[in-house]
Amino acid sequence: MGTVSSYVYGTPRIVRFLSVGAAASLLHLLLLYLIQLSGMSRLLANFFAFEISAQVNFTLSYFITWYDRTPERPTVRYVIERLLGFNAMAVTTLVINMSVFALMLLYIHFMIAGVVAILVAATANFIVSSLLIFRRREGFSRGTSSRWRF
Repeated sequence: MGTVSSYVYGTPRIVRFLSVGAAASLLHLLLLYLIQLSGMSRLLANFFAFEISAQVNFTLSYFITWYDRTPERPTVRYVIERLLGFNAMAVTTLVINMSVFALMLLYIHFMIAGVVAILVAATANFIVSSLLIFRRREGFSRGTSSRWRF
């Protein structure tokens, strides 16, 4: 019988990414719904829901999706640099998310618009995370080259 970590890290990265993304997306949608109940505009509620879920997404991404690309003994500076990079990327994906959400609000229910916006932003998130934020660094990353290149 293997350990939990052997099951998690033995899972293809795209499955881990989608699982983490699903958790962050469900949190986003739950927060969107709850915040808009307060009477706040749906656009502003979406902004706050996105920002909170983005921080949860970073934490889960660091420890689950991209863990093998992190050093065994990360410095505070390393983690802060990744967090800042992730949040810089989140600003871009926020613009994508908000633009798609605003456009979709004209045509479909706000919760479905939220789902569409999340899917479009998630695609950008994976590409930027893989190529920049959590890129593999030879001699620095925790994991060895795996068959799962992404």
